[in-house]
Amino acid sequence: MSEKYGVPLRYFNLLGRGELSSNRISVAFIAVSLVLSAVIAFLINVNIELQRTNVELQGKRVMYGYPNAEGIFISENEIPERHIAAFTAVFLDNFYNFTPESSFTNANEALRLMSPRLRAVQEEPLKLVAKQSAQQQITQVFVRTSPYKYETSPQGYIVSFQAQRYRATLNTVFGKAKFNVKILLKPVKPSKHFEWAIVADDMQTQEITQ
Repeated sequence: MSEKYGVPLRYFNLLGRGELSSNRISVAFIAVSLVLSAVIAFLINVNIELQRTNVELQGKRVMYGYPNAEGIFISENEIPERHIAAFTAVFLDNFYNFTPESSFTNANEALRLMSPRLRAVQEEPLKLVAKQSAQQQITQVFVRTSPYKYETSPQGYIVSFQAQRYRATLNTVFGKAKFNVKILLKPVKPSKHFEWAIVADDMQTQEITQ
């Protein structure tokens, strides 16, 4: 009777098996998709972490050449104290030491060794002192009287020391003073203009009255 009035039972069995196979394929596809999505997300996170680590390592691997006492350049990833001391000496020679003939040249070189922030503060008074030196024949000598002391800070390197200043005109000393000095040095990317890879970023001087 079932074969005469309806679809034979074997066809229902075939349809049931087909639907079951289709459902199994769908479930397997979904499972594979979920696994692939998880793998892709994991790989993306790994790649992001690798990129971040690589950036950090690149910063640590950056090395510049700094001359030693013999003038030989040695690659280092931190600015050595000898380089800081040499820069400080050159900066002080130009900022504080001058004659009537060299005052403007020294002032311009001192300004070149400053950061834009410090230059904006010091340019006008420094050029005024240079003008007075040239007009009034003033010579100034600034002598360090203590060793350099080095500190590090988030802003850079702090160099502190004591010094004595002499001022003279026509070979006659008319002024002496002692100072505590602190100079903040800021690392910068080396270039033709900033060949030292550091600049003077701030200065503090306090006269010693005792």
